[in-house]
Amino acid sequence: MLCLKVPSQPSWIEAARADLDRVLLDHAHCEKKAAVNAMALVSRYPGCEMLVREMIALATEEMEHFGMVYSLLRERGVDLERDPGDPYVQALHREVHQNEPQRMMDLLLVAALVEARSCERFSVLSKHVPDESLREFYRSLLASEAGHYRTFYDIACEYYPERDVRARLDALAAREAEIVLALASAPTMHG
Repeated sequence: MLCLKVPSQPSWIEAARADLDRVLLDHAHCEKKAAVNAMALVSRYPGCEMLVREMIALATEEMEHFGMVYSLLRERGVDLERDPGDPYVQALHREVHQNEPQRMMDLLLVAALVEARSCERFSVLSKHVPDESLREFYRSLLASEAGHYRTFYDIACEYYPERDVRARLDALAAREAEIVLALASAPTMHG
């Protein structure tokens, strides 16, 4: 489960299975926001060469995934809607230190946790949705999401001592578990 401390709850699996179109809509927004987040990190830390290089690649891949999810939505006759926001990500971001140098590490590790949870949820969807084409689609994204988790972790280790990164990730992962368990199970990627 990568760095995650709790698995997705059965109630989330049932909520997702009951409204796959809503899951796909939320997934589209998640991919778009992941690309935006990557570029926001570039804007915030332009002098960090490894970060800039990796975020360019990540943003490109996330936009490709957004395009794939958007195509699936259109094939299903579903229109893209306004993004209602993501309480899970918002709660995680409240854990980010506001001052540097801790802020950069926290932003990277929160992004790693979001990618880890997405990977775990894709794994669940690849096994439990009734639509074989959607199961295959989510299977196809697993390695990419796991790679994104590792990218954020590796960038953090480039700029901070790994023992500090591991300790902070462990603390944030404990908080992430509390957040996941407190959220109502909704047909969203992180609900």
